[in-house]
Amino acid sequence: MSLETEIPELLYIEMKDFIDSSSEFDRQGFIKSALTDFLLQNGCQVKQLKESYSKYLLNHTSKI
Repeated sequence: MSLETEIPELLYIEMKDFIDSSSEFDRQGFIKSALTDFLLQNGCQVKQLKESYSKYLLNHTSKI
């Protein structure tokens, strides 16, 4: 799937800086994570998405 949209420059700069400083994210992974978080916070009930996101959180919260 291809997605194209305009975002505010400040948001783009912050996203780019975050991705550049993180060894865990590339642009695609960052967007996937952000969209998943948005969908789940807004009532998405897809079981596979919820399970996948829960596993991701468990793997990453242990590193904090």
